[in-house]
Amino acid sequence: SRLPRLRAGRRRPSSPDAPRGTRRWDQRPRPCAGMSPSIPKVAIPPERWSQTVYSTPEGSLIKAEVGKLGAMKFDPAHWATAYNQCIGRGLSAKDCASAIPDDARTTPSGPLAGHPELAAAIACVGEHGDPDKCTTHFDALAKLAGFEEEKKKSSTEKVSDFCGKAGYKLLGVPVLLYAMKFVKIK
Repeated sequence: SRLPRLRAGRRRPSSPDAPRGTRRWDQRPRPCAGMSPSIPKVAIPPERWSQTVYSTPEGSLIKAEVGKLGAMKFDPAHWATAYNQCIGRGLSAKDCASAIPDDARTTPSGPLAGHPELAAAIACVGEHGDPDKCTTHFDALAKLAGFEEEKKKSSTEKVSDFCGKAGYKLLGVPVLLYAMKFVKIK
């Protein structure tokens, strides 16, 4: 037979007294040839990762301040340094662990941090769990952030906006109107 030799004292798996569920060496399961490669499937393709990190979703009302992303700071040695300085002053390990101050070199918080409207909106969502019940709080946050709904413009405002955008080019309108006296359109 072409089966490999087994060490003395072991039974061959193909023998009739072999335990149930054992297989011969040539009967082991083979990996499927039709399986996909081991490349991970992700929802965001790798070429869009940096865009995802440095931008905000399309539906977001408040956009990320990309200029402040570079100002983020984190000192991984802050806690170890503060602890060692405390131990060096002669305090116990328990006193030092409870007396370490927070790192003051953190990124400054956003414009909404510390406002009672933000705290009220968070409390409302935490209490009700449904964002639809907290629309009044969200409207207050939108006003606080500077978001204003568009107003319906009157026709005079539209004309003044157009004139402001057109600028000096409007000087040609009287000339064009005078020239139209001499041109006949058929």
